[in-house]
Amino acid sequence: KSTSDFFIAQRGVSGIIAAMTYSATTYSAFMMVGLVGYVYATGVGAIGFELTYLLGTLILLLIFAPRFWIAGKLRGYISPAELLSERYGSKAVGAIFAIISLIMLIPYSSVQFTGIAYLLQTVSGGEIDFLTSLLIAYFIILIFTLWGLRSVAWTDALQASIMLASSLIFLFILISKVGGISELFSTLQSSHPELLYANSWDFMKFLGLTVPWFFFALSNPQVSQRLFIAKNVKSLRTMIFGFSIFGLIYTLIVGFIGLSSRILIPSVQPADLVMPTMLASENSIIALIVLLGIIGAAISTLNSIILTLSSMFVRDIFRNFRGISEEGEILIGKLFIPVIAFLALVFSYFRFGLIVELSVASSAGLLSAVPPTVGALLWKRGGRWSALISILSGSCAAVLLYSLSLSPLGLYPGVWVALISFASYLLLSLFERAPPEVSGFLDELRMELRKRGMD
Repeated sequence: KSTSDFFIAQRGVSGIIAAMTYSATTYSAFMMVGLVGYVYATGVGAIGFELTYLLGTLILLLIFAPRFWIAGKLRGYISPAELLSERYGSKAVGAIFAIISLIMLIPYSSVQFTGIAYLLQTVSGGEIDFLTSLLIAYFIILIFTLWGLRSVAWTDALQASIMLASSLIFLFILISKVGGISELFSTLQSSHPELLYANSWDFMKFLGLTVPWFFFALSNPQVSQRLFIAKNVKSLRTMIFGFSIFGLIYTLIVGFIGLSSRILIPSVQPADLVMPTMLASENSIIALIVLLGIIGAAISTLNSIILTLSSMFVRDIFRNFRGISEEGEILIGKLFIPVIAFLALVFSYFRFGLIVELSVASSAGLLSAVPPTVGALLWKRGGRWSALISILSGSCAAVLLYSLSLSPLGLYPGVWVALISFASYLLLSLFERAPPEVSGFLDELRMELRKRGMD
C-alpha cells in the first residue's frame, strides 16, 4: 500500500460510495442522540439550526469541492494541512493546523464515544456500564480504522444505509404511537406550543451555534479530506448531490423523532438521554435495529476523524522533523490510531458537557482555519504570517472564551472566533505578499476548472 492508498484510497472512490462516506462522516451520534435531545428540549429552532448547517455545507461544497479535488490531483495532497503548507510556503502553517485539529477534534471524537456509551448503558438496563461501553466502542473502531480508508469508506456506506433505514423505521413507529402527523402537531400546539415557534430560540444563541456549523465543510479536516477521494468529476458531483439528499431526509427524520419523543416521554433530563430512554422502552428487535444505526453513525464518524488525524500527524508533524519512507508513514499512522482513540475515550469518560454544546465548541475552535483555507484557493494575497496568526488567534480565542464561559457583547464564542480569524487574516494579507508561486498555482487551478467544466 502507498500512503495515498491507505489514507485516501488512491483517489479512486466512486460517486455513491463517496456520497455515503461523506454523509456518514458528517452525520454522527450527534444527530440521533444530541440533536434529538435538542429538538426535544428546544423545538423546531434546533431543526432550523441543523438545516442552516446543511445549506452552508452545500454552498461551500459547490464553491470549494472542485478546487480541493483538483488541487489534490495536481499536487498530490493527502491531508488538508498539506494544501495550506504549500500555498503559504511554510510547513509551520500545516503543522500548527494539524496540532489545533488534534486538540479540537479529541473532544468532538469523545462525543461519539459518549453517544455509544449512553445507548448501551441505558438499553441494557445498566448491565453494560459506561466504561465497558466505551471500551467496546474503542475496539470496534480499531478493527475498521487500522485497514485504512478503503475499509472505512465501505463501512461508512453500509452504516449510512443502516442509519437512514433504522431512523425511518423508528420514526414511523413513533408517529403511529402519537396518532399520526396531524395529531403530533395538534398535541404539541396544545401542550408545548413553544416547541413549534421557529423564533423560539434567542437570535444570539442561534447565531452562536450556527456559525461554527455553517463552515464545518472547510473547518473540519476529516470532512475536507473527503474532497480528495473522488475518482473523477462525475463521482465528485454525485457525492455532493447524494449528500444533499441524505442530509435533508436525515435531518427531517431526526427532527420529527425529537418532537414525537416530547409527547411520549415528556420529562427526561438531561436531554441527551431522550433517545436511550426511548429505546429502552421499545420492542427489543426495534431497539436493536435503531441502536445499530446510531452506533454505526458514531463509529463511522470516529473512524474518519481518527484516520484523518493520523494522516495529519504523519504528513504534517512527524515528517517535518525527519525523513520517512511511505512504508514508515503508514506504520507510524497505524501506531498513532489507537493513541488518538484512547485520548478520545478518556475525554468522554469524564463527560464534560452536553453532546450538542461540546460538538459546537470543538467546531468553533476549528473555525480559525477557514480564512486561510478560503484564501488559499481564491485569493492571491496573504502569506504564512497571515495564515499562522489567523489560526492561532482564533483557536486561542476559542479556548479562552469557552473555558471562561465568556460571551462579550452577548456574542457566542464561535462568532468571536470567526470575527477574529477573518479580521486578522484579511488585515495581515493586505500587507503581506504571498509566495511567488501562488499566482501560478491559482491560475493553474482556474485553468483545470474550466477544462473540466467545473468553473
